[in-house]
Amino acid sequence: MNSFKAYLKKEIIEGIRSYKYLIIGVSIVLFAILDPLMLKMLPKILENQVSMNIVASIEMTQKMAVQNYMKDLFQIVNIVLALSLMGILADEVKGQTLAFPYSKGVSKTGMVLAKTINYSLVIPIFMFIGFSINYYYSKILFSKDVIDYLQVMKGALLFSSYYIFNISLIVLLSSLVKKGLIAGFLTLAIIFTMPLFYKINSISEFLPYNLVTHANMLDQSGGIPWISFGVTFVYIVVFNILTIYRMKRVEAL
Repeated sequence: MNSFKAYLKKEIIEGIRSYKYLIIGVSIVLFAILDPLMLKMLPKILENQVSMNIVASIEMTQKMAVQNYMKDLFQIVNIVLALSLMGILADEVKGQTLAFPYSKGVSKTGMVLAKTINYSLVIPIFMFIGFSINYYYSKILFSKDVIDYLQVMKGALLFSSYYIFNISLIVLLSSLVKKGLIAGFLTLAIIFTMPLFYKINSISEFLPYNLVTHANMLDQSGGIPWISFGVTFVYIVVFNILTIYRMKRVEAL
């Protein structure tokens, strides 16, 4: 418990000093404002490029604005997280900064959990803020196809769960390699390849990406995809167990 508290405090201080919190927060909140605005301006931008009939046929709605925000979140935030956290363990292993803590008997379990939980708490906070801003701002700009706020909050919950999975994946890969850049690229390769496997119906429910697609539907009659939700939780637990095991092995390197 002492190791967990000490490393959690260390991660919080580092997250503030290195502007990681700021970078992650801006990448989530900024697009919550920009996406509805750009969508509102799109007909004006296109009117000089295409015929007026096509421009007139484009009907922008609040639902479109929220869905567009989700698409940008998937692309942008994944890259930001991978590049921000890629060295979370790899840099410590490479820099041999673990020698002193290990010699003092630091708990590897506490260290790994502190790093994972730190950002697993930060992401949902920014996610719910971003989705709330996007919902109310898009509601002001678009009066058609207004959606329920609780549906948007369900989307924020599903996206948060998906990104917690990605954080656990990044931490695991960062423990396996000595260069953070490699961990970052491996993470992005897995994340952006997953939608291809999602097309296979027999395994789609067992992929965390299903949480993203389900959130993007904004279906008021749909509930939580519990199978995907539960499987994602299992992945997170397994990844953390593997990371802890790996960090215990690093002691002998």
